[in-house]
Amino acid sequence: MEVDFFKNNASDVLLEVEINPDIAAAFENEYAERTGQTPESGPNYQHQPNKWGGEYRIYFNSEHDLLDEFAALKIDVEQGHRPYRGHLKYRVNNQAFFWALVAAGYRLGEN
Repeated sequence: MEVDFFKNNASDVLLEVEINPDIAAAFENEYAERTGQTPESGPNYQHQPNKWGGEYRIYFNSEHDLLDEFAALKIDVEQGHRPYRGHLKYRVNNQAFFWALVAAGYRLGEN
């Protein structure tokens, strides 16, 4: 998946995952295989029993309109009235885009 448009325009990027404990080991193994790092529980990686699977979230800011690029990938971008953590304007919840960003060098937490 092409992510150069994102890498070239997004700032204050934050990756988070909330995942059901039943599938956490599979996520942790895949993340470690792709990054060489084992994810640690904390504010950016949480086990959530109420999740049926996982939520792969990407928060970011951008001075450029990236909506057309995301639409071409069929990815919805959320923009709330209250920025996340007080300063992050946009949110994407998409597993494939999360893994594409990991492949491009992004990691859980602030990037």
